[in-house]
Amino acid sequence: MIKSRKLQLAMVLVLAFICAPVLSAELNKAETEIKFEIRNDLPPVRHLQPRTSSPNDHYYAVLFVRGDWDIYRRDGIPIEAMLETSAGQSMSQLQRDIISNQSIRFMDNGSTISNYTYFQLFGIGQDDVQKMVNAFVEVLANFTNKEMQHFLKEQQKYQELIVEANKRIAEKETEQKDLNKRLKDVKKKVHYLSVEEARKSIEELNKTLDELNIEIAGMQRKLFAIREEHDNTKKNVHGVEQQKIYRSTIWPRLEQMRIDQIIELKVAEEKKRTAVKIRTEAEEFYNLHQQSLEISKFLEPLRKRLSNYRGSLDSVEKIIQNPVPEMLPPKVFRNKVTIYPVRVEED
Repeated sequence: MIKSRKLQLAMVLVLAFICAPVLSAELNKAETEIKFEIRNDLPPVRHLQPRTSSPNDHYYAVLFVRGDWDIYRRDGIPIEAMLETSAGQSMSQLQRDIISNQSIRFMDNGSTISNYTYFQLFGIGQDDVQKMVNAFVEVLANFTNKEMQHFLKEQQKYQELIVEANKRIAEKETEQKDLNKRLKDVKKKVHYLSVEEARKSIEELNKTLDELNIEIAGMQRKLFAIREEHDNTKKNVHGVEQQKIYRSTIWPRLEQMRIDQIIELKVAEEKKRTAVKIRTEAEEFYNLHQQSLEISKFLEPLRKRLSNYRGSLDSVEKIIQNPVPEMLPPKVFRNKVTIYPVRVEED
């Protein structure tokens, strides 16, 4: 009911919401050319009679639009959108002023035609009422198109997400397959039964290599000291007698020390090379296993997202294939709108 005098000056659109709409699979363009019937009497059915007391309202249109348009009861008729249509722009200035300055109120008049929403549109003249109807239907058409475009964009979005996810999964699966093949080859060369065993071996080999590096550094310094001693002693040898002593005692002793040290150094260096080789194999085993594990961790949520994308796409496509009437071009019942007078003078 109209509660304020200000609202009584408004154009009133009264709509009744009826049974839940039936889903429709038709995507064909609806016939939008509306036929108007002008009547001089009030409708015999009570709930079709006008629900306004505004003195500015002289005529009203009764129309039924396919679907459940409860959204306009919640959010209100987009007045500015109606005024921007070609029909809205051709209304009389008084009609436009009334719409622009006053809000539009709704009332639920109960069930009428199944799966259609009942509207009453009021105006100051028959011509303005017809333009109101045309503007209103155009706004509904824009809304339904927007709804359909929304789901078409959602469809495209999920299709693209699925393509990208499949691409990433294929890339990672190929990468993992290559890693597993390399891991299989490495396992033929190593004795590790687990990644943990390989990790511990790497730690132990690192300690061994640290010790060998220290040992090799000491041997190299010892060899340098032997050569230095040999050179210094040789410089201080004078005369035939001293040279004989040098060649028979000092030089053999230093040379033997040098040879022994070289042997020890070669042994230590060989130990180091073997330790490095074993560590490299252990690291390869460990790294390949970890890389494959990381790919598995990456793929698990990606596959789950892909499944969600497919589920969302399926839902969206079902909506597109079986759209509700509010997603289709607006269909006026029998493409007919009846215009009645708000008041009839009694004889």
